[in-house]
Amino acid sequence: MLLDALERTGITPITAKKLHAFAYLADVLSPVWGFVPYDGKILKMHDGPHYAELQKELDSLVILGLITVYDLEYVEVGEFGARVSGSYELNFQSEDLSGMLAYLGATSREDALDPRDSDNHQYLVELAGALSTLPDDEIDLAAKVDATYSNQEFGFSNVIEFDYVSTDRGNENKSFQITERFQEFLPEDSHLSPGEKVYLYAEYLGHQINA
Repeated sequence: MLLDALERTGITPITAKKLHAFAYLADVLSPVWGFVPYDGKILKMHDGPHYAELQKELDSLVILGLITVYDLEYVEVGEFGARVSGSYELNFQSEDLSGMLAYLGATSREDALDPRDSDNHQYLVELAGALSTLPDDEIDLAAKVDATYSNQEFGFSNVIEFDYVSTDRGNENKSFQITERFQEFLPEDSHLSPGEKVYLYAEYLGHQINA
């Protein structure tokens, strides 16, 4: 689903580092659309977000022929050693791909096994579109400057929790809080849609990168 959303906005093939950054931002910004994060915690690392389970699933989909990988290489990750990296895109030559995407809600609510998956796909496409407004070399940096990931209260090698948005807890989702504040700068009779909030947040990330 992540790769399909990125494909629709022309950001593929995409490096593993950028894909993991996109997955993180999809999680931390999911409350903007009223969704619960798929994984509400992340280990803060110097080189940005990385999900071991996501990488495992990517590798499995490559073996199944649903995803194509290019430019495989080893990447040093400091104290965590090294990992295999590459660039990924959907393999549209696969006879199984279109049916699987339909079941996951990438075509219509009627084809989806769960109609809610169609809403989630729409969210991912909106987010991918918002990130496509950034220069290609800044997409992975966007996750590192994200308000939650860059929170100085949490050092590297610590786990950041953001699966709730309440302000009376220590590990609140600061990214969601910023998207909610955008409304304060608009006239009282105006209203921002979830998609507009995501695009504004992408613009905010761009400013943070170049600050």
